[in-house]
Amino acid sequence: MLNNPDYLLNKIKSLPDKPGVYMMKDSQGKIIYIGKSKCLNKRVKSYFNRDHKWEKLKRLVFNIDGLEYIVTDTHLEAQLLECQLIKRHKPIYNSQFAKDRNYVYLRIEECNTISPLSVSLEKEGRYIFGPFRSRRYIYNLTNLMAKLYPIRKDEDGYQFEYNPLPYSMSERDFEENKKCLIEILSTRNHLEAFLNSLKRKMEEASSGLLFERASHYRDTLLSAEYIYRSLENDITKDKRILMGEKIDQGFKLFYIYDGNLIMKKSFFNLSLYDVEDFILQAENMSNHNYSKRDEKSNMDYKIIINKELKDMTSKVVEEINIDFNAKLFWDKLTIL
Repeated sequence: MLNNPDYLLNKIKSLPDKPGVYMMKDSQGKIIYIGKSKCLNKRVKSYFNRDHKWEKLKRLVFNIDGLEYIVTDTHLEAQLLECQLIKRHKPIYNSQFAKDRNYVYLRIEECNTISPLSVSLEKEGRYIFGPFRSRRYIYNLTNLMAKLYPIRKDEDGYQFEYNPLPYSMSERDFEENKKCLIEILSTRNHLEAFLNSLKRKMEEASSGLLFERASHYRDTLLSAEYIYRSLENDITKDKRILMGEKIDQGFKLFYIYDGNLIMKKSFFNLSLYDVEDFILQAENMSNHNYSKRDEKSNMDYKIIINKELKDMTSKVVEEINIDFNAKLFWDKLTIL
């Protein structure tokens, strides 16, 4: 291992092979980095048993003088705890999750006939979407779209033309354009139709050797695809989801609503009654903690949960809907 204090190296050697969060501290006891892992022992050791190419990582390891860790039952809990601690302590070597104040909204204006789309730092306005992590994609989209108005709906999707210089729309065109924007930004199907229209326009312009026009359609497509990915990755929107995972000491159940973790509970032995009672308790909760969170901050937790639900390793995930079968869920979970 590298030249770090013996007491630190001894603590690293004693780390458990369990999921959890680790907090690295400098000589003043200040937290300078927070990370998470499915296996604390293996992950933390990797910082100290090799030479690192990245200068930032070299500086981090050089400044580590202390280490604390928290063991969790599951990787999901480790990720959520890491996010929470980074937001609270804002360590100098962490960038992800620490800058949620920079997330932005996309707003449809009520009466701007030249630039109907704008970027907002706050959720203000009647038609507003987000928040979004990437300011760059959102600002690019508003600037690029200004040269495509007015947008009109047709049988194949949406119709628009490239205008080198944006111009002011008539009141009728503005209202039709606004209606199209609301559709496109509200639902995945309409946004997909708009993306297909952009692709078709780009191919037509390229075939006609109109390269400036084709480039504009391409750049608009790239920015609009960022919005589409945001919608596509939110698999929990307006859904009630039950997740069960096998842990060292039995099983753990998670109740998730609209991408928010509402309730979790561990069971040494899990019965069908336990599953049904857990769902009942979660659905009868009168005060959902997620509603108290700031929307920008909460977005990071939602992204973590959505990503984890796609990983079916050692877990069972079911939507609680009219077809939900508690016994089938219990059967799947207990045979993992």
